[in-house]
Amino acid sequence: MKYGMIARVENNPDLLLRLLVWLALLSGVLIISFSAYGIYRHSLAVVLNAAEGEALRVGTVMVEQQSLALFSAGEADISLTPAELPRFDLQVRKFLHPFAIVKIKVFSRDGTIVYSTDRNIIGQRVEGNPRLARALNGEVDSHQETKEKLTDLADEHRFNVDVVESYQPVRNNAGEVAGCFEIYMDVTRYREDIFNRVASATLILTIILAAVFCLSFWVVRIGANQLKMLLKQLQQMALTDPLTGVFNRGAVIHRAQEELARIQRRKVTAAGNRIGVIMIDLDHFKNVNDIYGHLAGDEVLREMSRRVTDCLREYDVFGRYGGEEFLAIIPDGDYEVAIAAAERIRQALLQNPFQFEQQEIIVTASFGVTVCGDADEELDTALQRADEALYQAKAEGRNRVVGRG
Repeated sequence: MKYGMIARVENNPDLLLRLLVWLALLSGVLIISFSAYGIYRHSLAVVLNAAEGEALRVGTVMVEQQSLALFSAGEADISLTPAELPRFDLQVRKFLHPFAIVKIKVFSRDGTIVYSTDRNIIGQRVEGNPRLARALNGEVDSHQETKEKLTDLADEHRFNVDVVESYQPVRNNAGEVAGCFEIYMDVTRYREDIFNRVASATLILTIILAAVFCLSFWVVRIGANQLKMLLKQLQQMALTDPLTGVFNRGAVIHRAQEELARIQRRKVTAAGNRIGVIMIDLDHFKNVNDIYGHLAGDEVLREMSRRVTDCLREYDVFGRYGGEEFLAIIPDGDYEVAIAAAERIRQALLQNPFQFEQQEIIVTASFGVTVCGDADEELDTALQRADEALYQAKAEGRNRVVGRG
């Protein structure tokens, strides 16, 4: 199958052009898709880093301002007594009001929520949260996600909110991790900016790729057209006789074999289910070259080919067999049809002298005619019969049609 595709491409430059177009379109889609995704991820990383940095600054300031409340009585771990919670909550909400923070949690060293803007979860212990575990081990962990529903610091419900959720460790005066903050920063305002950035970059990339593709397509199309013309010329050279423009020996025999195989596949023994074979040889053609010159001989061969072609049907096959000898194949014709075609050709050559440089050249031809189409008959056998009939026509005085059925 691989080699079949290669052969089709070699014989049809248009197929190569279509394959290149599809390949270019597929490549363009992949490039644009991966580029858009990469730009999106990069833009998201920029927002994430900015939000993480801001959250770290907010958390650091909160620890400095609220250290007495967070580390009451000089404890090493974060702790808040129930009596301290209302004042701490009020101060936190007041402090966070200017920032785009919608929620905050404070965890003790063992993962217990000692404070949250969502009062319902205070006192709960969180287990199995790897991000919380990393923060309690001293690492900062942030990621962006979209919350379908969220209660902000004003206790208002918000929907479809993009937040950067940051876990950051809180250290005591001894530099040990005493707990951590979980800060939700609203980055929904960046959503449109990210979309516009991705859309703009994708549009620019698409325009550039389209321009490059169009230029490449134009260049490849020119090359494909030139290749197509070259292939056509090569095929023409491979099939036609360069002097007369009709089929050469190999091509006319190949077409004759195709016609014979076609009628043999029918397996019908009828008069019309046969092909006529006409062997044609110009009489005394050597004298034309000797008397008038080879240029005159070449012109006679060209004019003879034109006249024979005019005498045949459109689907008949005609070619130069060699030298001044020609072969005509009459598909779907019986013996009488082939004889009649040969006689038309003989008359067309005889009745009008050939012209060359204001000189008239009388040229005649001899014809050997036969038919074939038997199921087991080879083309060579029919050609041999036609050649024998041609030899007989020459022996009987030339300028005549001799047939062997």
